[in-house]
Amino acid sequence: MQAFLKDRLWIGHMAFAVVFLGTWEIYARVLDEPVLLPGPLAVGSALLTIIFDGSLLPALFESLRLLALGFTAAVLLGVGIGVTVGRYPLMDRTFSPYFNALYALPVVALVPLVLVWFGFGLTGRVIVVFLSAFFPILINTYTGVRDAPRDLIEVATAFGVSTEFGLLRRVVVPAAIPFIMAGVRLGIGRGVVGMAIAEVYLRLSGIGALISSYGSVFRTDFLLAAILPLPLLGIGLTKLFGYLENRVRYWKVSTTT
Repeated sequence: MQAFLKDRLWIGHMAFAVVFLGTWEIYARVLDEPVLLPGPLAVGSALLTIIFDGSLLPALFESLRLLALGFTAAVLLGVGIGVTVGRYPLMDRTFSPYFNALYALPVVALVPLVLVWFGFGLTGRVIVVFLSAFFPILINTYTGVRDAPRDLIEVATAFGVSTEFGLLRRVVVPAAIPFIMAGVRLGIGRGVVGMAIAEVYLRLSGIGALISSYGSVFRTDFLLAAILPLPLLGIGLTKLFGYLENRVRYWKVSTTT
């Protein structure tokens, strides 16, 4: 039954994609304004062109390097600070209001400040990616640690886990892992957005360089072709971390039953 429902779901997705792309292509041909709206066939042709002429892959690898640096820093600091703030009430009362306020601040508003402080180089771009991905990871980690089951902590203490490091390693952090993985999954999507912002505004390199160059000469078909890898990258990485998150949940269920 589940396989049948999955097959129907895929058929529905494919049917919607065919209808959407067909409608888009027909409307683009009727409009006949390729600068305003090229059709999906033109965008696909442009995508193949930038793949085979060697423009896309080096730009994509440069963008992935930037994303990896900023996102890794966001995971390490987000989890570390989230555990600290969530575990200790004094840290919670002191810092959590500021974290919530900064989380609501658009990263693009901080780009001029990052430019002034760190310049156009790799450091400034990594910081933009870091700021984009950091707060979802931090807040989810904080929530998971703060809501760690008190009864498990009491049981662990009764069985001889008396040190704070032991409680963190054996009870608090394992209980918060699903929250942490959810934060990582959310953070990677925002990290991809931050990567594009950093490359467009701070330095013309990677995918951002292609977007800016094609936009400046009104090559809309190539512009859309250069943008297309970004949502695909975000979807792929989000799916990957979603799979890891489901595996963690399965592990928790299997170890508690």
